[in-house]
Amino acid sequence: MAHDGLGGLLDDLHTGRPRVEIVGNNRVVVENHHGIQEYESGLLRIKCSGCEVRIVGDGLALTALSLDELAVTGTIASVEYTTAI
Repeated sequence: MAHDGLGGLLDDLHTGRPRVEIVGNNRVVVENHHGIQEYESGLLRIKCSGCEVRIVGDGLALTALSLDELAVTGTIASVEYTTAI
């Protein structure tokens, strides 16, 4: 049964769902995104499959951007995950 849990984890990593990694309060990495909806020094809204990831903070800066991954640094106050109802 322990293997089933690992299989579920591997499924989560490969289905195109967003993966958000928070490192302390100064770095966030979002994988499997579909673009940036809004970008200001205090707010970053990221479109993902079936949801939006919203990063709020101070001095936010995109430090990496590719077709499916982005990294943000600055003073992170909150990371929100919202889905369409």
